[in-house]
Amino acid sequence: MVATTAAFAITTGEPQHAHAETLGQNADIQARGASEASKPVNAAPPIVVDRSAKISRTEERLKIKIEPAPPEPKPASSPRAASDAPQEQDAAAATDNGGALPGCDVAVDEGSANGQVPDDQLCSPWDGAEEVRADAAEALVELNDAYVARFGESMCISDGYRSYDQQVATKAAKGYLAATPGTSNHGWGLAVDLCAETYAGERWDWLADQAQASGWDNPDWARPGGSKYEPWHWEFVDAVAAQES
Repeated sequence: MVATTAAFAITTGEPQHAHAETLGQNADIQARGASEASKPVNAAPPIVVDRSAKISRTEERLKIKIEPAPPEPKPASSPRAASDAPQEQDAAAATDNGGALPGCDVAVDEGSANGQVPDDQLCSPWDGAEEVRADAAEALVELNDAYVARFGESMCISDGYRSYDQQVATKAAKGYLAATPGTSNHGWGLAVDLCAETYAGERWDWLADQAQASGWDNPDWARPGGSKYEPWHWEFVDAVAAQES
């Protein structure tokens, strides 16, 4: 047995004292591991739910001041809203003035020549609309108010008063559909042409039923079966009759 041990030492080239040292180091490591495992583990501080502050926190109480969020800034007025303000003021002014449109409260002169109605006799019934004679404009506002209440938007007017020169140009462009210059009811400021979307479908039926209450109508000659079918052409009938008499 002695001879065998010596031979092993010689073969491996490892001294006996080095082997013993390695065994001792392993024992020390195991001992330290056991010592660490035996130490008590400190538990994390318990979580306390503070229901009044609506937060969870440890026993080291935190002083947190809860403040309401700042109010949201008011949105800036849109360009459309800003542009609508003058129209609302005009409507209010008309109401305060007994329904008269601003700038349209004039004594109508029925002696003006066709196509030569003075500017101070003409009015735009609402912003952007074509001009007509002042009394026709006031009646058209009444009709338009009812139209807006029914359809949610103003009537679209494509043509209103025509000067003599404009009647000449219209006759050249439209031929038989246009009246002889100097005889058109547009030349008195007593007729309008409506945009197609304003008189299409049920809207024409509504206009035919309601417009006469405000003094406007699509004349017989412009209706189906008339001399010239023009569903877009509407006239301020009583004033037209006065001009023709």
